[in-house]
Amino acid sequence: MTEAAPLTAGDGWEPVLAAALLGAERAPPAAPGPLADFIAEADAGGALLARLAAHGALHRAGAGLRPEALVTTEPREAFGPECPFAAATRLYGFLVGGHAARRRLEEWCALAAAAGMRAPVWLLQALAPHRDTLPEAVDRVAGPELAWLARACGEGAAEATEGPADWTEGTLGERRAAFAAFRAHDPEAARAALEPDFRKEKADLREALVEALETRLSQADELFLEACLDDRGGGVRLAAQRLLPRLAGSRYAARMAERARAALRIEGKRRLLGGTTDTLVVTLPEESSDLARDGVAANTWESRGGGTRAALLRGILARAPLHAFAEHPPRLWIELALRSEWSEPIVDGLFSTIQRTRDPAWTHAAADVLAEAYAEKIKGVRRTNPLLGLWAQALDLLPGAEWEARVADQIRDRRIETVLALLARGPEHFSAPFSAALLDWLALVSRGSDSLRKDLAKGWIVERLAERLAPSDAAASAAAAILARSDEAEGERLHNQLTTLAETLALRAAMRRDFQPVTTTGESTRG
Repeated sequence: MTEAAPLTAGDGWEPVLAAALLGAERAPPAAPGPLADFIAEADAGGALLARLAAHGALHRAGAGLRPEALVTTEPREAFGPECPFAAATRLYGFLVGGHAARRRLEEWCALAAAAGMRAPVWLLQALAPHRDTLPEAVDRVAGPELAWLARACGEGAAEATEGPADWTEGTLGERRAAFAAFRAHDPEAARAALEPDFRKEKADLREALVEALETRLSQADELFLEACLDDRGGGVRLAAQRLLPRLAGSRYAARMAERARAALRIEGKRRLLGGTTDTLVVTLPEESSDLARDGVAANTWESRGGGTRAALLRGILARAPLHAFAEHPPRLWIELALRSEWSEPIVDGLFSTIQRTRDPAWTHAAADVLAEAYAEKIKGVRRTNPLLGLWAQALDLLPGAEWEARVADQIRDRRIETVLALLARGPEHFSAPFSAALLDWLALVSRGSDSLRKDLAKGWIVERLAERLAPSDAAASAAAAILARSDEAEGERLHNQLTTLAETLALRAAMRRDFQPVTTTGESTRG
């Protein structure tokens, strides 16, 4: 019996009728097209069921939609070359590593962006949820493609309609965020829009909106902030008191400068053998309603301790503009402040202003004078731990390269206590030369006495260095060598930190190799 010619009946439910009459083996074949490519079953019955399932899914996919809703998705465009497979595999490990891998995920994105590469397509869906926690990092390596994916899934329009129409609608958080965005775009118009109905808002919202004025704060905001000093809401007054000291030309700054000059002055007395002796004369301020209005008041603890007026002095100096002290060099003010019987409130207040303004002359003077004071080169000033901490804060205000140079001097002098205190602050990332010098110092100290190793283990400074040292194969090898010479029995705390240091540096170095070009032998080139 010869086999019948294949029928050409269209797909749909006709194959079911044909199969019922003729059998699955003699049912019409699948019509050419995209769906036919999904049918891989060799068995005739299985192939028939697969065809029916495919056409059923296709029918259901369009059910209930108007014809205009079935629009072809825009083609996906590739934005830059895809990262190497080794880097993609590493990224997958970070994506499934949970919160513990968040820092490495952020670093991976930075490396990929620096190399001009993008995340692989097969990891876009896994990468998408991290836009909430690492928006800038993820957008640099997958932003356009994730936006395309959202539009393809119909999420773009929904996101565009979310949130309040403007800063006058929504929850407190939504209104503050919308106002901050308005302020960033047009600061003058934002403040002008805020003023008319500001008093009618609730206190917590008024406070949030005043805090948002920090964005692009300028002298034009003075009158509004000055009026906020008399607001009935305590949080509003505090917000204004925090912002006004940043306006060096404001009436607020002028009042503080006058109070600072009344509290501190330098008197020069001639010596018999020539020259002058400078003395800091301190006049402690009294409590007043005007001071309280500007945010200067002693707290309960300070009042009970008998230091109310000293606390007022600290508060005034912390808010005064540095031009109030322009009559003498910054170095002289700081040195005399350290020698004064009121050194604590004066130095604390001045340092707060230096931190706020980041004035270069005052910053360098503070770093120099405090270094000399800790070295006991200033008469009448003793070396103390608080003084070391203040010195570390002063160095932290310097540019990264200058901070490294000054700490490198301490490393060469092998002053472990000083180096450890300074390493508690400083730049987030070190240069390669400084990293090498620091690892050499760490190798030396870790082979020292028991007391040195105990000091090294304090504060978990060594473990935190893993994120700050410049990663390289050389740095990873140096850390591994230090760990190999470490005996766990001699100090478990230090050994654990050295283990973390070596493992983290090795991982960070490997991440960088992942992005290097691959040679014909299959090995990454070494830079």
